[in-house]
Amino acid sequence: MYIRLRGWVILLLCLIITTLPAAAQSGLTARLSAPDASVFPTISAYLDVYDTGGRFVDGLQPVQVSVLEGEALLPVEKIETLRPGVQVVVAINPGPAFAIRNFQAVSRFDMIKQSLQGWARSRLGTSTDDWSLLITDGASISHTADPAKFLETLEADQVDDRTARPSLDTLARAASLAADPTPRPGMGRVILLITSSVEGEIDQALKDVLDQARQQGIIIHLWMVASSGALTTQSAQKLIALAGSTGGRVFTFSGEQTLPDPEEYLEAVRKIYRIEYQSKVGLSGEHQFAAQVQMNEETVLSNSQTFRVDLLPPEPAFISPPIVIERQMPEAMKNADSLALPPGDDPADFLFPKEVTLQVVFDFPDGRKRGLAHSALLIDGVVVAENSAAPFDQFTWKLDDYTSDASHQIQVEVRDELGLTGDSISVPVQITVERLQADPWFVLRQNLLLITVILLILAGGFLFLILVLGGRLRPVAQRAAHRWRKLDPVTHSVFETSEGHGRSLPGWAARRRHPEPPTIPNAPAFLHRVTEGDQAAEGPPIPIHSDETLLGSDSKQAALVLTGDCIEGVHARLTHKSDGSFWLADMGSISGTWINFNPISNEEVCLQNGDLVHFGRVGFRFTIRQPVQALKPAIALETNPESAEPDQQPKETA
Repeated sequence: MYIRLRGWVILLLCLIITTLPAAAQSGLTARLSAPDASVFPTISAYLDVYDTGGRFVDGLQPVQVSVLEGEALLPVEKIETLRPGVQVVVAINPGPAFAIRNFQAVSRFDMIKQSLQGWARSRLGTSTDDWSLLITDGASISHTADPAKFLETLEADQVDDRTARPSLDTLARAASLAADPTPRPGMGRVILLITSSVEGEIDQALKDVLDQARQQGIIIHLWMVASSGALTTQSAQKLIALAGSTGGRVFTFSGEQTLPDPEEYLEAVRKIYRIEYQSKVGLSGEHQFAAQVQMNEETVLSNSQTFRVDLLPPEPAFISPPIVIERQMPEAMKNADSLALPPGDDPADFLFPKEVTLQVVFDFPDGRKRGLAHSALLIDGVVVAENSAAPFDQFTWKLDDYTSDASHQIQVEVRDELGLTGDSISVPVQITVERLQADPWFVLRQNLLLITVILLILAGGFLFLILVLGGRLRPVAQRAAHRWRKLDPVTHSVFETSEGHGRSLPGWAARRRHPEPPTIPNAPAFLHRVTEGDQAAEGPPIPIHSDETLLGSDSKQAALVLTGDCIEGVHARLTHKSDGSFWLADMGSISGTWINFNPISNEEVCLQNGDLVHFGRVGFRFTIRQPVQALKPAIALETNPESAEPDQQPKETA
């Protein structure tokens, strides 16, 4: 009686285990897959959400899902439902329990095969899933998208289940197959383990399989082929616990039950959510996050996942920065009469250009392109222009305050949306200012009335002096004495007229000339940009100042930065020799360097004034400010040997 009662209790437990999922818990269950941080700061991951019965929860909205990254709770920007399929592995571990037959003489193994064959036939013509089959000491097939091949392998199996011995090696192989990379991202991973009790020490093997299953999100469903009494063994209980720990279901088959349809297991994992959120991580290294799901006033937190990100600050660089900026007077202002400005006006106010536009390019050395938050232009270490909104790659440099020749250092500083700050190398820029001679008549015209009055006074004084010295005018005392002498001629002495010696008036001082304006420094050569049709392009020429100039796209190595997909980091080298000649050499570029459509090597080639130079597909016209003058031919007279007279025919000699 006691033995019979114990058998009924065991049978009841088996029925409970059979009808309920082993992973059933109270409330929701959420499982997060490994994330994708390739487009950082956007992080994407796959999320499974199941209800108490192990069914996939449909219809989640972005407001119901959030991400816990460190201590920050971040919103999910995008959530979508996908059906990528399932990577399923059927692992059959036969033993003597498989050979037991029912009253119709059909073995348990044959009934299992018939059930699996019917399932495979129902999936013929589909390619959504990835199929694998492992049979201990029997046939196997790995990762096929064709259910027909799975069915063919199953039907070809000839394992003798009466002599077979179940082993956990088959389960370990199945776990490895299920953990392989899936054909499509987000595919579920399922193992259907069909086995009888396994004897021996199995704890470590089960632990290894469980660790791998939890790491890869593998669900293990168990069909235990045994009589009701065999479920009480330790090995059977451990296998049941393994399935329950992964969220799988357990079914006990003694040959009398109807086998479940495996499609029920797979349908629950065919759907999956793909979520995206914007990470706020600002440091390199590994970071953890988890998904939080809220539904019907119930909140569940998924497992944690780790992603690694290596962050470097952005690197800005100028695109063809000006080497020399020449501020000049307008042509109209160069007329001397036009320099008669109203009082208080400064000729420097009329210098042009008034401003220069600088273009910048940003590079992300960590390969993770992201948005920018701020950029600034620094002149000699002082911020002169800032961008707090797009575009961040353009600056306007105001030149009104630069009225004298000087050299300045320009630099760009940028901060990305993660708070990382980078700056460019300092680039020297020479500013030259044109100066004109002052108008010598400007002061005269401005004070014409005063000068006229002064001249009139001086002229009057000069005339008065002449009249006095010439005797035309006499003082009052002299006139009285003269009258007295005329009245008494005896006492009057005779005045003799003597000629006076003239004295030269001091001449006008020569007007002091103002010094000539300083010579404006000019480059010895220039590169003029041309179009693909070798026509002159708009824009100022690029001056060549240095004795050796490296050209390329790398702003840290090349002194002259060129843009274009065909430009190497260091593309070519331009050398200015002491004799005034220029030599060009290629630096081993892929797209090559060309002079007048002829490729050159790393050996230097002399450039002539007007040569057409191409760096890959980027073309320039090379000009020299003062090209070397070619020797003109000389005319020499050739002596005729037949006569003493020189030959009258001219002959050119070098």
